[in-house]
Amino acid sequence: MNPGDDLATADYSPPDRSCDIVMKGGITSGVVYPHAVCELAQTYRFRNVGGTSAGAIAAAATAAAEYGREKNGFNKLARLPEWLGTGTNLRSLFQPQKKTRRLYAVLLAGLDRGPKGMIAAAVGEHLPAAALGALPGLALTAVALVGAANADSTALMIVAVAAALFAGLPLAALGASLAIALRIGWEASRRIPRNGFGLCQGESSDESWGVKPLTPWLADLLNDLAHLPRDTPLTFGHLWAGPGKSRAEVPKDPGDRWLQLAMMTTNLTNRRAHQLPWDSREWFFDPIEFRRLFPPEVVKWMEDHPPPEPDDYTPAEVQESRVRRALMLPKLPLPAPADLPAIVPTRMSLSFPVLLSAVPLWNLDMTRPENGALEEWRKWAKTQGESWDPLEKPRKDWPKAGQPSDDPILECAWFSDGGISSNFPIHFFDRLVPRWPTFTINLRPFPLGEEPKENERDNTSMVESNSDGIAEWWYRFPEPGKLLDKRLFGFLGAAVRTMQNRSDEALMRAPGYRDRVAHVSLDDNEGGMNLTMPPERIEALTARGRFAATRLRDAYAVPVPLGRKITWDNHRWVRLRSSLAVLEEMNTRFAQGYETPPVLDDEVTYADLVAAPPSYPFKGNWQRQVAEVEVTAIQAMADAAEDAPGSMADGQPQSAPQGRIAPRD
Repeated sequence: MNPGDDLATADYSPPDRSCDIVMKGGITSGVVYPHAVCELAQTYRFRNVGGTSAGAIAAAATAAAEYGREKNGFNKLARLPEWLGTGTNLRSLFQPQKKTRRLYAVLLAGLDRGPKGMIAAAVGEHLPAAALGALPGLALTAVALVGAANADSTALMIVAVAAALFAGLPLAALGASLAIALRIGWEASRRIPRNGFGLCQGESSDESWGVKPLTPWLADLLNDLAHLPRDTPLTFGHLWAGPGKSRAEVPKDPGDRWLQLAMMTTNLTNRRAHQLPWDSREWFFDPIEFRRLFPPEVVKWMEDHPPPEPDDYTPAEVQESRVRRALMLPKLPLPAPADLPAIVPTRMSLSFPVLLSAVPLWNLDMTRPENGALEEWRKWAKTQGESWDPLEKPRKDWPKAGQPSDDPILECAWFSDGGISSNFPIHFFDRLVPRWPTFTINLRPFPLGEEPKENERDNTSMVESNSDGIAEWWYRFPEPGKLLDKRLFGFLGAAVRTMQNRSDEALMRAPGYRDRVAHVSLDDNEGGMNLTMPPERIEALTARGRFAATRLRDAYAVPVPLGRKITWDNHRWVRLRSSLAVLEEMNTRFAQGYETPPVLDDEVTYADLVAAPPSYPFKGNWQRQVAEVEVTAIQAMADAAEDAPGSMADGQPQSAPQGRIAPRD
C-alpha cells in the first residue's frame, strides 16, 4: 500500500474474489473501519458483513457501499473519516435531549478533561444546587466573621476566624458537593430511564448542533452509499436481492443471497443475545416511540410494510395471526426481514449503555396467566367463521356476542448494545469448510510497555505462522495510585469486559480463527468513549485500520510470495484438519449414545424412537429413510475411527476446538 493513495478516487471495479468481514464494537473506535473496508474492496467483493456496536455501524455502511459499488459507494465511504475529523462533527452526532443536557455536559467534560473537568462542569451545570448545599456552611462562616469583627478580645477574634476557615468554609464545600451529587443522582435516576435509559436518543429537534444527530445521519449515509432515494430506506431485501433487482426477487436459499448483513443486540429484559435480523413474528413496535428514535420516513416505511402471512399458513393460522395483530394495536408488528430497514437493527446494536437510549420492542409474556386470554380470543374468532378478518374493521365494530372479557397484556422489552453480550462476533458466517475467507478486525490495548509508534503499520499486527496467536492476551489492572487507587474500578471493569468478550477471546485463539484476525492497537486516548478526538488522532486510527486491511489482503493474496506461511490454502487446510477431528469426536459420541442399550428395562432404544417418534413426527417416510441413512453413515464413520491406529485429533492444530449443540443467537 502506498500511504499517499487516495481511496476516495480509487478504482472499485467489481473484483473476482469474495470475502466476509466482521468488525468489533468500540463506540468511536469505529473510525478504524472505513478505510480498512475500502482497502479490501479493491480486491474483494463483500458477501457477508457483520459487526456489533460501532462495528454494526461500519458493517451497515460497508454493506450499503457494496450495494452502491458501481455508483461510487466505496469512494463516498472513503471520505467519511475526513468528515468525522472536521470540527466537532464526531462529537455532535451524539445530541442529548433537553432534560438530559446537563448530565451529558458533565460526562463529556469528564471524557475531554478528566476528573477536574467533570467537577468543574458539575458545579457549572448545577449552581443553584451548589449554592443551596453551601448555604449552611456559608451562614456559619458569615456568623463567625461577624463575631470576629465584634469580638471583645484578640483571642475571641482568632477563635471566630478559625471557625470560619476550618468549619464554615469546609462545611460549605462539603454541602455544595453533596448537593451536586444528590442532584446529579436524582436527575440520572429519573431522566435517563425516562429517556429510554440513555442520555441521547439518536434523534433531536435541536438544529443548533449544525449536523444531524446520529440516527438520521446514519440513515442518510446508508441511503447515499447505496444510491437509494431518501423515502426508500435500505432494507435487508435490497441487500439479499442485489442491485438492480426487486426485493421480491430474494433467493429462497440464504446461501444464494447477494449479500448478508448481520449484527448483535442484547435483550436486557429477557437477558439474552439476538443476532439480527431475525425471522421472529412475535415482536411489535410503537410508532410513537419509534418516531423519537428514527427518522419519520423510516417509521412510515415500517408502518406501510407489515409482515405478510407465511405461504404455508392454513386459513385458521392466518386468522389466529391477524387476531393477535388486531389485539396488539396501536402497536404494529415489525416488518418481515426483507422489508426491515437496515438502520433499525443497526441502531439496536449500537445502543451504547447510558450514552444512547435503548430501543423498546413489545411482546407477550406467555408465562403470565393473564395472557391465556389470547387463546380465548382465538377460539372466539373461529366462531365468526373462517373468512372473518379481524383487521378488516376496527375492533369497536367487531361482533359483541361472546367476546372474552380480558385482553392479553403486551409488555416492553429493552434492546441495548450488542457489545454487552458479544463485542466481537467472530463466529458470524463461520463454516467448517469455508468457500472464501472471513476477515475480522479486532481492537485491543497495546502490549505491556508499548506505546503508539510513528509508523501506523507498526500499531497493527497479525499472526505470521500456525504457531502464532495461541498465547493468552493479558489485560492488566491499574497500578496502585498515590491519591486514588483505581484497582477496584479496574477489577469491576474487567468483570464486565470478561462477560462481554469471554467467548470471543477464546475463539480468537482457535485454529482457523486466529489466522484471519488483524489486530489494531489503541491506547486510552484513542477510540472508545473519546468523543472529542482531534482530527490528527482520527486520521491516525483511520490509517491504522487501512494497514490492518493490507495485512489481511497480503496474507491471502494469490500468487503466494515465497516464504509466506499464512495463506488462503493453508487456512483452508487448517479448517479442514480441525473439522475432521471435531467431526470424529462428535460421530464417536453420537454412535456411543445411539448404540448403548437403555439403562432401564422400560426404556426404548434410539432405533425404536426413530421407528415410532413420541413427538415431532417425520414429515413423511422419506424423512425417516434419510434419518436412518444418516445414522448408518455416522455409525460407519465412528467404526472407521475406532479401527484406525490413531485418532484424527493426533497432531491436530492447537488450541483444539470442540463441536457441540448451542442455541442460535
